[in-house]
Amino acid sequence: MGGSRPRLKKKEPVAGTKRELVIIARPAVTLEQVKSDPRKRNLLLVLQALEKMKGIYERSLAHLLYWLKTEKGIDLGYDFYLVGDTPTSKQLREDVVALLYVGLAETDPVTKKLRITNDGKEFLKTVGFDEELYRKLEEAIEELKPKLTTIEAQIELTTMLMRPGAPRRRRQGRGP
Repeated sequence: MGGSRPRLKKKEPVAGTKRELVIIARPAVTLEQVKSDPRKRNLLLVLQALEKMKGIYERSLAHLLYWLKTEKGIDLGYDFYLVGDTPTSKQLREDVVALLYVGLAETDPVTKKLRITNDGKEFLKTVGFDEELYRKLEEAIEELKPKLTTIEAQIELTTMLMRPGAPRRRRQGRGP
């Protein structure tokens, strides 16, 4: 009964199949950093100006800031690149995450829309903001509202259709 057992050889991964987890350390954002960053403060100001709309989808926000820059001449410091017809900005995404992290903005749990929090409103009052810019933003947003509502409706429709249990279009079957 002293039979020898075959030694198991550890399998080496085939070239190109080995996966490595790369962790990138990023420092936490503080209210002081938001206070000293005009781009983040201006983004908060835009969310304040959008308060009547009860929030905005992040994708719609990218469209809005792109239109403010290209059509209204209000540059809030974001660089955009177009993917198809959709403006995208890495800086905007990072700033939204930062505002969410420090609690100045929140995502509505039901609608998933981004909105300013009471802390965000207090922050703007405390830090102060450019009232002329705020008036320009309100005016421009009012003019862009029809285009913005169209984008919001498209997002809501696709979101609704993607939900589990959403009605699906039936295929045209072949007759009996």
